[in-house]
Amino acid sequence: MRQREERIQGARGDGSDRPAPAASDRTHGIPRTHGPDGTGAGPGASPSAAGGAVDALWGAAVRGASPPAAPPGDGRGGEGGGGAGSPAAPQAAVAYLQGLGRFGMRLGLQRIRRLLAALGHPEEDLPPVYHVTGTNGKGSTACILEAVLRAAGCRTALFTSPHLVRYEERFAFDGRPVSGLELAAAIERVRSAADAVAATGEAPTEFEVATAVFFLLVQARRPDAVVLEVGLGGRYDATNVVPRPAVSVVTNVALDHTDRLGRTVEEIAYDKVGIARPGVPLVTGALDPAALRVLRRETARVGAPLWEVRPLTDAPPPAVGPGRDEPAGEPPGPVAVATYRLRTTGPEGSRWDYRGPAGSPRGAAVRWDHLPLALVGPHQVANAAVAVAALQAAAATGRGLQVGRAAVERGLAAARWPGRMERLRWQGRDVWLDGAHNPAGMAALARTVATLWPGRRVLLVIGMLDDKDVEQAAGAIAPVTGRAVVSEPPSPRAAPAERLARALATQGVPVVVEREPVGALARALREAEPGQPVLVTGSLYLVGAVRAHVLAPAGTPGA
Repeated sequence: MRQREERIQGARGDGSDRPAPAASDRTHGIPRTHGPDGTGAGPGASPSAAGGAVDALWGAAVRGASPPAAPPGDGRGGEGGGGAGSPAAPQAAVAYLQGLGRFGMRLGLQRIRRLLAALGHPEEDLPPVYHVTGTNGKGSTACILEAVLRAAGCRTALFTSPHLVRYEERFAFDGRPVSGLELAAAIERVRSAADAVAATGEAPTEFEVATAVFFLLVQARRPDAVVLEVGLGGRYDATNVVPRPAVSVVTNVALDHTDRLGRTVEEIAYDKVGIARPGVPLVTGALDPAALRVLRRETARVGAPLWEVRPLTDAPPPAVGPGRDEPAGEPPGPVAVATYRLRTTGPEGSRWDYRGPAGSPRGAAVRWDHLPLALVGPHQVANAAVAVAALQAAAATGRGLQVGRAAVERGLAAARWPGRMERLRWQGRDVWLDGAHNPAGMAALARTVATLWPGRRVLLVIGMLDDKDVEQAAGAIAPVTGRAVVSEPPSPRAAPAERLARALATQGVPVVVEREPVGALARALREAEPGQPVLVTGSLYLVGAVRAHVLAPAGTPGA
């Protein structure tokens, strides 16, 4: 099994679709609060004045108070960047953070560890952490975890990526994105440490700095629980510095990011199971025998109790068998198995049953029938089952929070995850958005479409990134597609519309090309038959661009 630390240039460190803005001579527009000598003072300001301004804004931000000596601008992302020694306005702070994308994606933990050490190791002083990775569904699973914990009365922190419209979406507390003012103050505090790390070695990446910003926000906010979504992979992801989470989660394993995580399911599973910790339960919904073989072997080696989550069927559990160059016989099995069964599903959500093991010698097995779920699609029931099992596993160790059925029901009914089978209303029509961006995601989306609208075919607005398996994804979604308007996501990595159009046409789907996302949606609405579902999918870039336009207030330029 390959063990290495990849160094890949030209892509983001969170594995997201987001582009890396070009560098500028103005350090991406953010006014610096330290001088070239590293003293912390900008031109015309003393080190104590500069540091005091940052500290004052940080203190005001975490208290929710008005900042003293606010910089020019309204503090909500407008223009104005502050004078010498003043903290950056929110837009400029985010521009600095995104500007770090120019350093590319460099998997590894040495930079984030140095950065966190310079900040006093905030990652070592966290409440219970629910750490989530997986090829698909990790964002939805994290969303469900947070919603249930909040429904149980916990104050929560949620870190996800990428964002759809605003960077603040990545840092949510008690179900709401952090304010631009607080984010700017946290970025400015981390920036000084990042500059110090860069001065003596490699500069931290955008995702590494964002991860440190989140830990700093958590340290200031003091929530009861943290839900932490991995950016890419797991083993070498910047989030994998938490010493001992309450539970680790691998939602599933499939082929994606093969140029970074490995060319086989086994290699990708090995990367993802790298978040396992001794004595910390690892919960997985993976069903692929090759992935399960690796997960079972590695959790046994590490000493992480393995919980497997499976659909309740009459079929026997997957027999994984030995891998190549492994001893005969099956690797150690799970210590616990949870199951789920879908009862009903539709455009308003699903009803389902959950069966959980005792979890501890004194615990009782869980039998919860007719659970609700607001997130749409059969695949979301699988994600919900993994989330509930993770809550149960964490509680069984004594490190996680105790959550009962009433809180689970409230959280499942309240969970919302934008851009994932999300229904919006625009120009008198329902528009569905789903960020399926790889073949496995498209296959799950196709099953959802067939379940929600049996016998009908959707009008698709679709655009993907060029580094995805566009042809396989087209093959997965084609059987439920009546017609496609092919667009290009607003990203330098967008797949040419002609490539995706050819792939769909090869599958027998009538296609037209409309490169601009909003124009593609407008054309789809004009050409859709009465009652025909309109579905926007592919890259989250495309979904985010369409969502921002549809939700823009009337009268907004471009709306």
